This record gives sequence, C-alpha cells and structure tokens, in this order.
Amino acid sequence: MTNIERFMSWRFGLFVHWGPCSVIGTELSWGRENPFQPERLNQSPRDRGSVPRVRVPAALYDQLYKHFNPVHFDADRWIETAKAAGMKYIVFTTKHHDGFCNFDSALTDYKITSPESPFGRDIVREISDACHRHDFGLGYYYSQPDWRHPDYGTERHAHYIEYMHGQVEELCTKYGKVDVFFFDGLFDESKTRVSKTPEIYGRKDGADWWDAERLVAKMRQWQPGMVINDRAGIPGDYETPEQRVGAYMPDRPWESNVTITKRWSYGFDEQVKSTAECLRLLINSATGGGNFLLNVGPDPLGVLPPAAEDVLAEMGQWMRAYGESIYDTGGGPYPSWTWGGSTHRGDIVYLHVQHWPHHQTTLRLPIPGDVTVVSAEALTGGIVHTRIEGDLLLVSIDRERLRAVDTIVKLTFDKPVQFPVSEP
Repeated sequence: MTNIERFMSWRFGLFVHWGPCSVIGTELSWGRENPFQPERLNQSPRDRGSVPRVRVPAALYDQLYKHFNPVHFDADRWIETAKAAGMKYIVFTTKHHDGFCNFDSALTDYKITSPESPFGRDIVREISDACHRHDFGLGYYYSQPDWRHPDYGTERHAHYIEYMHGQVEELCTKYGKVDVFFFDGLFDESKTRVSKTPEIYGRKDGADWWDAERLVAKMRQWQPGMVINDRAGIPGDYETPEQRVGAYMPDRPWESNVTITKRWSYGFDEQVKSTAECLRLLINSATGGGNFLLNVGPDPLGVLPPAAEDVLAEMGQWMRAYGESIYDTGGGPYPSWTWGGSTHRGDIVYLHVQHWPHHQTTLRLPIPGDVTVVSAEALTGGIVHTRIEGDLLLVSIDRERLRAVDTIVKLTFDKPVQFPVSEP
C-alpha cells in the first residue's frame, strides 16, 4: 500500500485549530487586524453564512499568548477521544496565519515555549508523542502566510522564505514520524480548489512565492512516508475542498475539511452541527471517494467543548457498527445520486441510502450483464430483496426498516463491479 493509499483508507480525521485567540473567543488569525485582510474578503462566496469577523487590534491580539495557559490540555485524552469517535488521524495547527507557533521553534520567540508564555510546554511535542503512543495518524497544519512576521510580503520576503523553510524543517525532523502535512497558502477565489495565494491579498502568487518545489523536495527526504496537500502552489498528493464535500472523484485523492461549528477556532456559545449532519458529511465524502476531516476548536484551558465531544461520541457509536462500509473503501461504483451513494471494497458494494426514492420501495441500479449478486444484507436491519431486470439491479427493503440518516445495504458480487456512467 502506498503512502497516499494508506492515508485515504483512514477516511475520517480530527482537525484542530487552536491558539491564544481562544482566550477571548475570537477567530484564529482572521480576528486580528492587519493589512493582509481586505474588508471585501468578507463578501466572498465562502464567507457567506459564516460568523462575522470582529477584528482585534494587532497590538492586543499579539499579546494574547502571554495569557494563554491551557492547564487542562491532555494530548492523550484528545487522541483517545478521536479514536473513540472512529477517527484515524489528527491534523493540528502548528502555526496559523497569525504567526504564533504551538511548537518550540528555535527561529522565533512568538511561541508557546516563550519565557513570556505561562504554559511553556511544547504542544506539538505532546500531541506527536501521544499519536505515536496510540498508533494514531499524525498530521501538521502549517500556514505559509505569516501576517506578523516583519519580512513577509516585503522586499525582504526572501528572508521570510528561509524562516518558513526552517520551521518546516523543524517540524519534519524534531518530532518523529509525521504522516500528513497540510499547507495553507490561502484561497484563489477564481478556482475550485486551493492552490496559491490570491491577488486579493496584494501579493505575488504561485509556487515561487513559497519556493515550494525546493521545500517539498526537502520534505520528501525528511519524511519519505508523509503525504502533502495541494496548498503550496504546486500539485500535492491530495486536494482539500473546504467547508463542503468534494465532488465525486474516485481517481484523485481528496479530503473535505469542515468545521463542527461555523468557525475554525473556539468561540463562546458556539452551536455545533448535529450528529446526523456530521455523519452525512462523512458518508458523502466516502461515497465520493474522499476523506472527511472534522474540525473542533478547543477552549482556552485545552478542553474540547462538551457539545462537540457528545457529537464525536455518537459518531463513534455509528462507526463501530458500520465502519466497515467507510474505512478502506473506494467511492462508487454508484456515484452520489439522488438517493445517496456507495462505497466498495473488492467485490463488495455498500449502498448508503439517505433518501429512498419518493413513493417507491426499490432502487434501480445499472449492472453489467456478466455480474452476479452472491448475497445482499441490510447492515442497518431488515431483509433485502434483489432481482435482475435486463441491465438493472433492483434492490428493495421494507420501509419500516429504513433509517433516517443512512440505510446501508451490503451487496456481494461474484466479481468487482465496473463504474456506471449515469443514473437510470
């Protein structure tokens, strides 16, 4: 199994955005006033429906780390909670756009281990060690933009590049095995995926802005088993649609990253998505061929919000019962259609029926003429009936056994099913 195949087999992970901003409950980085945040950015399509950004003066925001003391932070408990939710890996924010480092970087004093930080412990070290102890996938988020660094975006940007490369080297060489590296070069609003720093930030864009080819080549040497996303200005190992489920794309690895609330970091009295909504996002990611990275923002003491933990626990119950239809599967062969979608593994196809056809009791699925159904089982309960009519497989189940979130039918064929091209 290749590195990217192993990563994609995990299907479900925990994203954590966290830092001193949690002390006052403002958004991470975006809550800080600075010239790299034009007001018109708030009018972009991806911002509609999000929490309005209240910006804190930079002079105040940059002092929050002196009050950031998460005394209840317990990396082992975080990882145990994620494992109980059915997650297979974590992606943690080592540095966001505000420039604050949650690790002991030798290149700056704006970090969690600064003499002026009351906490003084290397959070990345503790999370990394916990992942290694629990045999849990370890991923780092690292923002190339740094809105606080004096050289970023100036005529001295080349010096900033060396600073950035140096920090990435620290992350790749100081903490043991790393499985995932998530860059974040911000959005190009004119395209469907993230690939470069957009002109709306008033800066040059493209791979040269990060010296990305040289950096990624070094990272491949430091961590040969690590997968890297697509936000460094050059194609990565996988794509990262944000706050939405990616399109059906079984032959290109991707991962949807979505917040459990309306924002990335901790906010007071935030409303979490329901368990049903989170499960649908996970299921739809898997049937589309992608992973699902669910973001939770810890509070200033280092505690995952109880409402979010409740959702994670309920998702874990579902995954323990039906995880075989999610883990180590491919998207399809039946894409995301009006009734739901499917996943597959070898000659087994899992139908995830979220919307049974209105006033009907039967699914009509294209099937090659040389394929035979060996068995049909309703993992969520009930009796499945199947029959072949021409080039269609008809699948039905008693309506009283249908589930509100997902009715799962496990079909075993005598050979792998080829991908159909359209819904009948």
